[in-house]
Amino acid sequence: MTSPLPGPRPGPAAPSTAELYRSLADLALVVASARTHARLRAQAGVPIDRSSLALLRALAAAPSPYRMGDLAEVLLVQASHVTRQARGLEEAGLVTTVKEPGDDHRVRRITITQNGRDVVARAEATGQLWLTGALHGFTQEQLSVAAAVIQRVTDVYRDE
Repeated sequence: MTSPLPGPRPGPAAPSTAELYRSLADLALVVASARTHARLRAQAGVPIDRSSLALLRALAAAPSPYRMGDLAEVLLVQASHVTRQARGLEEAGLVTTVKEPGDDHRVRRITITQNGRDVVARAEATGQLWLTGALHGFTQEQLSVAAAVIQRVTDVYRDE
């Protein structure tokens, strides 16, 4: 059983909180949808599936290679899922894996290649272009507040 999120006990949500929750849930659904990813694949030339792109994004943001298990924690998935994905991405030349020094040769580290970084850069540039169009007319201050709210919510959900 998972622990409840921190904060007040559930009860009737304030209208603004309920509206924000619905909007964030809708956003998560649309951004993660197969249709959105198909559009991204076509416009940005991203040759991989959604979960592989998420893995590459995490590696691109990392200051050093990840152990497979640590990457699985970041992605909120099982280590076996990361290991399977890594094989395909390595065959495509988008990541490299190396054995961890030491006695346990099962432990591997994974890092992104320049080709992998190029895929992430194309996906990010296309996504930012779409977002720029969607947010036309908002002030920098409004965008900063929105980013802060979304980041705080993301951090709370990720930590649970």
